[in-house]
Amino acid sequence: MTQPARTGPCEWPLNTAYCKGWDQLDEAVQKAATDLATEVLWALSGRRFGVCDSTVRPVRRGDGEAWRRWESWLDLPYGGSFAVTFCGCPVGTCACGPVGQELSLPGPVNAVTRVVIDGQELPAEAYAVYDRRWLVRIDGGSWPTWQDLTAADDQPGAWAVTYERGVPVPAGGQVAAGAFACEVAKAMVADTTCRLPRRVASLVRQGVQQTFVDPAQLARDGMTGLPEVDQWLRVVNPHRLPRDTVVWSPDLNRGRRRTS
Repeated sequence: MTQPARTGPCEWPLNTAYCKGWDQLDEAVQKAATDLATEVLWALSGRRFGVCDSTVRPVRRGDGEAWRRWESWLDLPYGGSFAVTFCGCPVGTCACGPVGQELSLPGPVNAVTRVVIDGQELPAEAYAVYDRRWLVRIDGGSWPTWQDLTAADDQPGAWAVTYERGVPVPAGGQVAAGAFACEVAKAMVADTTCRLPRRVASLVRQGVQQTFVDPAQLARDGMTGLPEVDQWLRVVNPHRLPRDTVVWSPDLNRGRRRTS
């Protein structure tokens, strides 16, 4: 199954309950404003929110020593049959189960929606997700040790995992996106009540000078110029990181936690 590279949020719900006149806007304007607002907030919040539907075909990437871990997945099918490599780390150092009972999915895994093996759907009670990454058989069975990538996902000789990948957008993010999309839509239709900052440094009227924030500087600071939106961004990404950071150490052994 061919899946395009992710360049924006797959699913970012909007709460537009506080946007007066949103329902009266043209559908094309709503969509354009939504696309722009969610893509900007996805980037400014660290590219970590939003859930994507993903289907992967687990395959072997190589043979390694007992302590190596191999990512057992592939997005783009091509000809050939391959065995699957699972977690094979030494007992006591990384809580690995028996070979063939667990595999690593590109995460974070929000929920597994379907597992098909040889054209048959596996009951949801047969597996569980740990640490938003590991798909583990809990029914005593094992994952197939090979598959034919020339076969379709639901055909004999093939097996596939369909799951939701990503972190759901929190309620505050949905409100922030709704507020941002609302102002973007106003700008598109030349609504004079639009609150988005303009490229005006200062304005003098009747002897009173008013100074405005440069939107280019706001962008460099990872802000939008809308107080309610920027407040949420400061909470979820206070250091303005472009993406999530990862800390790994061979000395870490925190055990596992079932997440789905």
